[in-house]
This record gives sequence, C-alpha cells and structure tokens, in this order.
Amino acid sequence: MKVFISSVVRGFEQFRAAAKDAVETLDMKPVMSEHFGARTYSSEHACLTEVDQCDVYILILGANYGYEPQPGLSVTQQEFHQAVSKRKPILVFIQQTDFDAKQIVFVNEVSDYKQGFFRASFSDPQELLKAIVQGLSRMEKSKSAISENAFHERITEASSSRSYGGHSYAPQLEFAFLPQPIEQHAVHGAAQRRDEIFHSFHNLGLAKFKQGYEDWDDKLFTGLKSGDTSWRVFDDGLVLLETDASVPVEGRTAGLYFVSPTNLSKLIKSCFEVSGFNSGWYRITLKNLDMAKIEEPPATAPSSYSMPMRREKLVSESRLFIPATRPIVEQWIQESIVRMARSLAY
Repeated sequence: MKVFISSVVRGFEQFRAAAKDAVETLDMKPVMSEHFGARTYSSEHACLTEVDQCDVYILILGANYGYEPQPGLSVTQQEFHQAVSKRKPILVFIQQTDFDAKQIVFVNEVSDYKQGFFRASFSDPQELLKAIVQGLSRMEKSKSAISENAFHERITEASSSRSYGGHSYAPQLEFAFLPQPIEQHAVHGAAQRRDEIFHSFHNLGLAKFKQGYEDWDDKLFTGLKSGDTSWRVFDDGLVLLETDASVPVEGRTAGLYFVSPTNLSKLIKSCFEVSGFNSGWYRITLKNLDMAKIEEPPATAPSSYSMPMRREKLVSESRLFIPATRPIVEQWIQESIVRMARSLAY
C-alpha cells in the first residue's frame, strides 16, 4: 500500500522521518517528495501525480504554510485539494503550535472539511508516529467492515423478530448501530447493564425516571422498554433503539405531527451517547411520516394546514464511522436531517 506523506519539508525533517517510520512499521510504502529523483516535469506536477497514484494520503500541518509555486496556494494545499478531488482516504495530523497567518486559513479549511478522514493532533515526532500508526490501523480496520447493504439486511432480519406492543401513528426515530468488527455474546453483557442503560436514557431525556422500565427478552435479543423508548441488543452487538420523534404542539389537531430538526438532532446525539461513540455502522431512520412535517413546530397549532401527498413513509441515512469522533458525527447528523427533510419536501 502506497502512502503519500504531505507537509512542508524545510525545518520539518524530524516529523517527516517519524511519519516515514510509522508507515514502514505497518509494512506500507511511504511516498515522499525527497525520494522522487529526476523527472521530465516540475516537482509540483510530480507531487500531484504521486497523490493520484497513492492508496492513502497523509497531511501533516505544522506552524508554516510553506512554498507557494502559485500565489496564495502552497504545494501542500495543492496536494490536499488533489487528494480530496480524487476521493483518497485522508488522514490529517495537526501540530499543537502557533500557525502563521496563511497556515491558519489552511488549518481552518481542513478542519471544515469533515468528510472521510481521520484527524489527530501531536506535539513532537514520537506523538506523531503513534498517531499515524493508530490512524492507519483504524483505516485498515474499516476495510474489513461489512458492506452497507449487508448492514441494512442485518437490520431487516433483526426487525422481523418479535415486536413490542401495538402500532404508533406518531413519527418514530429508529437508531441502529452494528460494531465493526462485530461482537460475540453481546446479549449476556447487555442484560447485566439494563439499570445502567435506563439511567442513561433518563439523563439523556430518552425516558422518564418515574416511568421505570420493563425487561424485554427474546431468544435473539435482550432489551428494555420505557414509555415511548425501546432498546434491543443482539448477540453480534447490533443495537436497535426506537423512540418518539415528534414534539408536542399546544392545541395540535389529531393526525398532524411535527418533527423538530433541533429536537431530532438532540435525540440522535443521545443515541450516539448510548452507543458510546464506538466504531461501526450507524443508521438513523424516521418512520410513520405520512402525516408529519420535518420542521420546527409553531407555538400553537394552526387553524388549518396542508399535508403533502407522499408515498414515502420513512427516510434514512447510514454511514460507517471508524472512529466515530464527535465533530464528524455531529456534522453528519446535521447534514442527514437536512437531506431527510428535503427528500420528503420534493
């Protein structure tokens, strides 16, 4: 596996050497500008060509912005843009230091780009080496994860097991999590944690303490039910959590429901808290939406309203997180809510 190491060179030799050692520790091949040799085209062109051909792109940002072959655009920033455009796996490592003015802008750009890469900080070469080994190891772990289709099929299989109680017409949030790699014998451990999980539900606003909870057991899973919230764990670690996604509106007319994006974001974040932000597949699904709107509700119910005629009664978003870091998860939650709302509006 070819790993391109992108950073300034001058004054950064110790850090680049540490990065090289980290890559070679995992029996991967580091690709570095120092080793390109003579070429028939410019060094900048050579760097971008090597980015195209690499399997993984590592970006290391220190204090200095670096050489600018074009005004306002350093070689390192060009390499990053190339890696993004080619959809390369990207691992970013940012030094804990003071940045020059242009580097501050670049660091902010990288920090705003939250899709598809691992990010860590470091202060010295040894910390950088450890962080790169960790990042590359996690990336390799993600390659062994099951496919998205297999994840959906697993949820469908689990959902066909015994349901609890009657049907609700209110919009429901279904949160699904499958650890990667999958666990073994997760049911036994989960059964011992019911009290802990219920207290978490209470603290996160997913259940009321005075309601208590009921055990929910089957040969395939263990779980609990409290009010409108249910939680199930299967032996491979699959977690299915369901709760009411609607918000109350004073004087609400029967049959009209509102799913508040603000409240929905809080609910989904609470579900991630219950799952411990562990690495794996995640899916969020909104169900029973034929008489619901995904928008902030009015203070009081309107005297009249129009409901769209739609076939879609559910919308969902899924993603593999290895690792499930809070900034990336929170960004994905907000983007997912916008996409789900748009899919119902058009």
